[in-house]
Amino acid sequence: MLDILLSYKWWILGVCETVAWIATYYMLHAKIVLKSNFRFRLFTVIAGITGYGPHFGLGIYDYITTKKVDLFSIVIAVLLIIGFIFWRQIETAIENLVNKLHRNKTKKVKRSSNIKIEKKNKLNKG
Repeated sequence: MLDILLSYKWWILGVCETVAWIATYYMLHAKIVLKSNFRFRLFTVIAGITGYGPHFGLGIYDYITTKKVDLFSIVIAVLLIIGFIFWRQIETAIENLVNKLHRNKTKKVKRSSNIKIEKKNKLNKG
């Protein structure tokens, strides 16, 4: 069973990293747009579990079985270091993206509702 994990370690790492980034986006979406504390905490846990759990687990198990530092261990170390050092900057960038996307959507809704009101006013006058 554990040999299967090591044979697909790159795929597992890629999928978990992708899920962690998607969960990070939705975590900030829940915080900013939905203003839902429960969803924010849920996606924080998902991002944490998929972002750090497999990295530590696969990295340690790979090192124990191979007894050497290979490319996989270096990639995991780099990902963890980037995550720990640059998390605040990355979080700020994603938060700004969520704010920007949310503002654009609300502007579109306001414009379309204003157009509908103007059309009704023209029909009532004419």
